[in-house]
Amino acid sequence: MREGVRQGRLQSRGRWYTDTTAGRATVVACFTAAAIAAAAIPGRSVAASSSGTSNQSVTATVVAGTLTVTAPPALVTNLTPGAQTSGIVLGSLVYTNTLNDGLAWSVTLTSNDWMNGANKIAFSGMDLTSGTTFVGGVGATGTPVVGGGGQLSGTDTTPGTTQSSPVTVATAPSTAQGVFTQTGSTLAVTVPGGTPTGVYTGTIVYTITG
Repeated sequence: MREGVRQGRLQSRGRWYTDTTAGRATVVACFTAAAIAAAAIPGRSVAASSSGTSNQSVTATVVAGTLTVTAPPALVTNLTPGAQTSGIVLGSLVYTNTLNDGLAWSVTLTSNDWMNGANKIAFSGMDLTSGTTFVGGVGATGTPVVGGGGQLSGTDTTPGTTQSSPVTVATAPSTAQGVFTQTGSTLAVTVPGGTPTGVYTGTIVYTITG
């Protein structure tokens, strides 16, 4: 006789039967213990779900912008008396327009005479060719337009001090907002024959208006 199984020699209507009640109880107890053990074993899949959210309020202020032009480094070049030196590279000009005021804008150039003591290279002998390449920075909208350039002129009241009349380097519609770099602008300079050799200095001024 197996442990946990009670056999009775009882007779009912002429038949003998075995009482297995104790056995069934033992089996059920084993299944229950196994289920508890499985739930406690790490790595076993356990039905569970969770979710959560968190909000962050945002307040952002669009501040007033600027309208500026940044000139290239100092211009250093060699010139020949009695000749025109063309293709003098002026370098990269950087324009910033973040005003968003709905106005068009433009950039001009002027120069004074380039002086060496009492000797001068007059601004009237200078001619601007505006660069045709514009590159917008991140977030820039619209595109500036190349200016007409041309020969510098004006009344040279005080040589070395008076600036020429302005010539246009670039123009832009009101939609041109952000930072732009213009390259390719050049200057042609005519030096009269008999101009003394030496180092001549002057100032080129870029002005942005809108």
